[in-house]
Amino acid sequence: MTQTVRHVSETSGLVSEMRQMVQAGQPAPVVDDPDQLERTVTAKVATFLMVMLVAIIFATSAVPDVGPSLAKVIQAHL
Repeated sequence: MTQTVRHVSETSGLVSEMRQMVQAGQPAPVVDDPDQLERTVTAKVATFLMVMLVAIIFATSAVPDVGPSLAKVIQAHL
């Protein structure tokens, strides 16, 4: 596997190129419509809640596997 090391002059050119790309970027659109803003916020909240629900489901599905073995370890130390 070959890995190239950038020369200092190349990195400064890369940094200035990235800076130009950021400055030329489009600003985020401002939402003037309250209904659209409400839909956007509602969608983001619903997405967050769904992700949390899936995380809780995965976490609780692992508990039956951990519970008995953890009980054995605790009992062994008593």
